[in-house]
Amino acid sequence: MIARGSGQGAVVVVTLLATRVLSPADFGVFAIGAALLTLARTMLYTGPFEYLLKAPLERTRQVASACLAANLIVALVWLILLCVIGVLSPFVFHGAGVGGIVLALAPSNLIAALAGWLESLLLRSGRVRRYYGVTIVVEILSAAGAAGLLLEGQGLWALVVQVYLRLALLAGLYGLMGPGVTLVKPDRAETTAVLGWSASRYGSVIVGFLSNYSGDLLLGVVFSPAASGLYRVGNRIVTALADMFNQPAGLLMTTSLAAAHARGEHRGRAWLGLLAPFAALSWPALAVLALTADAVAPVLLGPAWAAAGPVIAVFCVARMASLIGVGATAELVISNRQGRILAIQTAAAVASGSLTLLVVNWGALAAAMVSALVTIAASAVLAWSALDRRPQNDSLGRRRGHQPLTCAILPLSGGVAAVLAARLILGATGAGLATLPHLGLAIGCAIVGWGLAVVIVLPTLGRSLIVLSGHRTSR
Repeated sequence: MIARGSGQGAVVVVTLLATRVLSPADFGVFAIGAALLTLARTMLYTGPFEYLLKAPLERTRQVASACLAANLIVALVWLILLCVIGVLSPFVFHGAGVGGIVLALAPSNLIAALAGWLESLLLRSGRVRRYYGVTIVVEILSAAGAAGLLLEGQGLWALVVQVYLRLALLAGLYGLMGPGVTLVKPDRAETTAVLGWSASRYGSVIVGFLSNYSGDLLLGVVFSPAASGLYRVGNRIVTALADMFNQPAGLLMTTSLAAAHARGEHRGRAWLGLLAPFAALSWPALAVLALTADAVAPVLLGPAWAAAGPVIAVFCVARMASLIGVGATAELVISNRQGRILAIQTAAAVASGSLTLLVVNWGALAAAMVSALVTIAASAVLAWSALDRRPQNDSLGRRRGHQPLTCAILPLSGGVAAVLAARLILGATGAGLATLPHLGLAIGCAIVGWGLAVVIVLPTLGRSLIVLSGHRTSR
C-alpha cells in the first residue's frame, strides 16, 4: 500500500498541476481519450493475465507463450479500433482535439500488452515486493516527466508522453526484474483456449467500462469536454486515493486466495476477513475527503474547479462501496465464477448508461450520482454472490481473529468524528476551511482520530495482513 500510495501520490501531483495549467475543456479532451484507452488497457490486464497467474507451474512455458500471443492479438485489435474511433471522433464529440489524442494514444496498447504479460510473470513468481518496488520507481519517474513537460507549456501532450514513458519503463523493468521464461512457439489450441477462457472477463471489462466511464463519454457527446473535465477530475482525485487500497486489495487477495486454492483449501467467507485491513484504511480516508471536498476543490485545484467539489464527494461514496466489490470479484474469479461477474456488471453497465443518458443534461454532478448509485448496487450484488457458497471446510476463513468488515467501522467512526469536530470548531471561529493551513488542520485531526481508533482493532487487522503476506496463522 505504501508503494501504491507513492504512485497515486504522483498521479495526484500531476493532476493538480494539470488543473493549474489546463482549462476544464482541455482536460476533458484528454479525459475522453484516456477513457477509451482505459477500456483497451484493462483488457490487457485481465484474461490472459489472470490465466497465466493461476496456471500450473509445470506448464509455465506453454501457457506463457499462449498468453503473450493472446495479449498481442487483443492489443492489435484495439489499435485498429482506436484508430477508427479517432478518425470518426469529430462527428461524435463536441469540441476539437479528441481525435488527435486518441490516435496518439492508440499505439501504446502494444507496449501495454508486453508489460501486462511481464507483470503477470513477475507476480506468478511471488515477487510481490519487487513488483511494488518497480511501481514506485516507474510512477515517480513518469510523473516527473509529465510535470516537467507541463511546466514547459506542452499542455495535453505532456500527459500523452506520461502514458508512453510509464509503459516503457514498466516493460523494461519487469523484463529485467522478472523470473524470465524460455518461450516456445505458441500453440494455436492453447492460445484459443486462453482467449476462450478470457471471453467472459473481456465482457466484464466492457460492461465495467460502460458503467464507470459512461459519464465521461456522454458528457462529451451531449454536453461538452468541459463537463467531462469536471467529472473526470473529480473521479481521478478520488480514484487516486481509493486505488492506494483497492488495487493492492484486489491483487493481494487474488494471490492469497489462489494460493489457498492451490493447496486445496476452501475459501468461503475468508475474503471478508482479508478485506478488513484495506477497509480500515480506505473508508476513513474517503469519508474524510467527502466531508472536506467543498474546500479541497477550490483550495487545491484552483477557483476554476470549485464545481468539482460535490462531484468529488459523490465519488468518495461510490469508491467506499466498490472496495467490497473488489474483494468479491477476487473470490469469484479464483473460484471460476467469472460468468457471474459478467452478468452483474452487464446489468450495472446497462443501468449506468441508460440512467446517465436521462440525467446528462443536468451536468457532471447528476452523472456522478448515477455512477455512485449503480456502483453501490453492483458491489452489494457481487458480495452476495461471493457469499452464496459456504462450505463447512473453510480452513482459511476460520483462522483465529479473522473478523468480518465490522472491525473497519471503528476507524471510520474515529476519522469522521474528528474531522466533523474540526470543521465545527473552525466554523465557529469564522476561519472555515478556505485556506490550505485550515484544511490541513482538519485533515490532521481526522488522522489522529483514526489512529486512536485503529489501535483497538490492530491485532485483528494484523492477523489478516499475515495471511495476505503468504504466511499461515495458528488456529
